[in-house]
Amino acid sequence: MARTRVVPALVLLWLCWGSSFPAMRVVVESLPPLTTSGAVFLTAGVVLAVVHARDLRRAPLLALRRAALVGACLLGAQGLAVVAVVRVPASTSALLAPSIPLWLVVLRAALGERVGARELACLAVGLGGVAVIVVIEAGGPGWTPWVLLVLGTSILWAAGTLVAARSVVLPAPGATTAVQLVTGGALVLTAGLALDPAPPGVGNASSWAAVAVLLVVDSLGGFALFTWLLRHAPVSVVGTYAYAVPVVAYLAGVLVLGEPFHPVVLVGAALVLGAVALQVRQHALAGPHDRAGDLRRGA
Repeated sequence: MARTRVVPALVLLWLCWGSSFPAMRVVVESLPPLTTSGAVFLTAGVVLAVVHARDLRRAPLLALRRAALVGACLLGAQGLAVVAVVRVPASTSALLAPSIPLWLVVLRAALGERVGARELACLAVGLGGVAVIVVIEAGGPGWTPWVLLVLGTSILWAAGTLVAARSVVLPAPGATTAVQLVTGGALVLTAGLALDPAPPGVGNASSWAAVAVLLVVDSLGGFALFTWLLRHAPVSVVGTYAYAVPVVAYLAGVLVLGEPFHPVVLVGAALVLGAVALQVRQHALAGPHDRAGDLRRGA
């Protein structure tokens, strides 16, 4: 019975997480980006903390601290992404997000880890795709600060992923995500209250509806589907979200929000996704290991 539900659940996961980038674009139309995203993350984290209270009580203090550090990196990056989407189309942000594994290679090399020739080749192809997306979406060869901020969020997210991957111990998956959301949400919310306090009566109906989508559909619904799929489907199948979600988000940005469509951008996206797919496959063949509790790149 569970096998017959895997495909529908996987498609729903793509739609849930693919909605995050367009929803963020609608949120920032009338709501302060940092304060709003921080509140969404913190609320989702508190809900998950209540659900996984037993795992949290059993987790060692060291494991909770490490999860909090990862959450600060991941959700800090996500908060900056929401700020960037004020000036950068949601579709562009969605296509740049999959470059995270490529930045992981850069960070590993910077820390002195040996990087093979195949990984370097994948890195070159993937970064070439990033360049295509940035140049076309920027309307020319100018690397605007806002697009660079999107790239910076991917690098910060990669740093958080690297910390998580090198952690000896983390709490149970649900508890880890709860700690990450609470810590990162509190950090982003505090920054938002200091930097972009919301005036009284701020926000239109569309922005508040998008907030509800981010909280219920993207954060809570997406996490529930992700957790269920990890228990009933191979990790390699669940991992297809990394390739499907950016495409769903890009199409949603173009079709729903009316953002410009540039066919050449799809070439850049294919280069990025192809390079990431080859790199992931190479690591899977070398010896797969997954941390189900780490937050994914999304909202």
